[in-house]
Amino acid sequence: MIPGVDGTGTAVHQRRQLYASPLSKLRMLMICRMAKPEEVLIVEDENGNIVRETMKDNDVLVQYKIMRETLIYLSHLDHEDTEQQMLKKLTKQLNGEDWSWNNLNTLCWAIGSISGSMVEEQENRFLVMVIRDLLNLCEITKGKDNKAVIASNIMYVVGQYPRFLRAHWKFLKTVVNKLFEFMHEMHPGVQDMACDTFLKIVQKCKRKFVTQQV
Repeated sequence: MIPGVDGTGTAVHQRRQLYASPLSKLRMLMICRMAKPEEVLIVEDENGNIVRETMKDNDVLVQYKIMRETLIYLSHLDHEDTEQQMLKKLTKQLNGEDWSWNNLNTLCWAIGSISGSMVEEQENRFLVMVIRDLLNLCEITKGKDNKAVIASNIMYVVGQYPRFLRAHWKFLKTVVNKLFEFMHEMHPGVQDMACDTFLKIVQKCKRKFVTQQV
């Protein structure tokens, strides 16, 4: 027997266990402070109003790319912990326990940022819960600005997961109908973002739209 080979797997497992707690805390920190991605056109101004973004902040975009890459690495180290933390925070948004524009934004930006980091089966299960919860949140939440924030997050998340939409026609159909609904919203930025997201989905899922679905 080659010395050390037999214990390699155990050593790796022990190392993961050793760093599991601080890495879990780091995931939570990244989720809570995720920077705004380029696709999101709706922002909160200095007066606390939800408005359409007029100028891109390049520093924020660079920060998002760095945080996205970091969160993907963290997700690869423990997919289960990443998924559980995100779903737990989403549940708190849904029941109002931790509701705020910023909390929902950073959570959804984080969810969108890890697209492709999970195996397809896990991603499918995860996205089913995320999209259903976000659509429910949109239905039960009152207030024009609140709905605009939720709409922007729904659009960002669905736009990041074309693989899921291609595999789930019913969800794709529901999402597209919701985008048409958002296109009629008069809130600044919602219409533009709905059109951008629809174009992105059509380009990524084009075959689904020209194939007869059962």
